[in-house]
Amino acid sequence: MIGSIKRKVTEIVYRGGIGERMERYHVLFDTGIWRIPHNSNWPESGVGLASEFGVGDDGDFCNYRCGWSGEEGVTNGVLGYREAKLGESFLKIGVGELIKGSCPTCDSTEDYKFNSPYQFAKLPIWHMAQNGPNAITLTHEATLNNHGYRLQKEIELDGKILTATSTLTNLGSDSFSTAWYAHNLFTCDNVAVGPGYSLDLDISGNQDGLYDEPGTWSWSTPLEKFATVQPNPESIHIEMRKALPPGVRIKTEFFNDGETQGSFNLFACKTSLSSKLSQVGQSSLSIWGADIPSLSTC
Repeated sequence: MIGSIKRKVTEIVYRGGIGERMERYHVLFDTGIWRIPHNSNWPESGVGLASEFGVGDDGDFCNYRCGWSGEEGVTNGVLGYREAKLGESFLKIGVGELIKGSCPTCDSTEDYKFNSPYQFAKLPIWHMAQNGPNAITLTHEATLNNHGYRLQKEIELDGKILTATSTLTNLGSDSFSTAWYAHNLFTCDNVAVGPGYSLDLDISGNQDGLYDEPGTWSWSTPLEKFATVQPNPESIHIEMRKALPPGVRIKTEFFNDGETQGSFNLFACKTSLSSKLSQVGQSSLSIWGADIPSLSTC
């Protein structure tokens, strides 16, 4: 999702010792701080309620961070990749038909590169239908040999609640399982993450080893250099102490406690945002953990 949301709030402004109620707008999910200038051809340029089928790692199958303990054959969001030769087509779920080996970082290992843009074999087609004054449905499908999918995204604003529902249907003769993750790339008034930002995760703090930081030795900075992590019996509270200077990146992965529904409460610039994954725990859906990326201006 590319774009921003304006939220009207009422604040008390003191002038000469007298409090005056004033209305103003906060701009949430703005594009002016993330990967600027915006490049629609780069995979990390999404803002707002961005999501991807896959796990954010290279390789066509998910061998780690899959959300299914011990499950084999979970695809990293791609179909028909391994059987395709260089220059032939494969499907990326939610993106369309791509050309194997066409990305800038592709090499002779033929490993799938999740964070590198592939060329389209066919331009994808999306259909949009408006279901009311505050609701739309986006639909896209693609098929290739024995593989195929249909992705439908329903987005509805009901008062203060924004609901995004994704429905994935297998259109091929071959079955598949896939991982999925969402990035709520939150910003408020184009202010980088820092004091005034806090986050509550519905993950129990009563467990050994709350989180991992896989990028610490290469590109990521430890979270506790800038934030305080407070474990509680039923939640984990993260409070930012210092502003992130330009170029600093943090990636922290909080482990699944077996009870979490993937919900969180985020507080910033006198506004709050709550999110939950209502389908977690139903049917075969499960959650691996919470991945908290925090970035300054990039």
